[in-house]
Amino acid sequence: MGAIDARRVKPRDAHRPLCTIELIAEGHAQRCPGEECPFWERGCVLARIEAELDGRPEVAKLLLDLRRELEAGKRVELEEARSRFAHILNEDEEIA
Repeated sequence: MGAIDARRVKPRDAHRPLCTIELIAEGHAQRCPGEECPFWERGCVLARIEAELDGRPEVAKLLLDLRRELEAGKRVELEEARSRFAHILNEDEEIA
């Protein structure tokens, strides 16, 4: 066995949990982006509702899409986000 190269080990990353919404929406996940995530406020706000999201993968997918858009620098208006959520929730309730 070789020695561990300390320059290649990222201890901060190694201890971060997997991303809640990626895991629920896609079935696999990268490590949580932490403070760089738009859903981070003194911790992952989505991890706090993980049980609810687990049964709603379509909502997790929408949240993941919104996160990726924000990370890419896209401006997402509040009304647009609300409309997207309403659309998904209405589909779930089979409301036209």
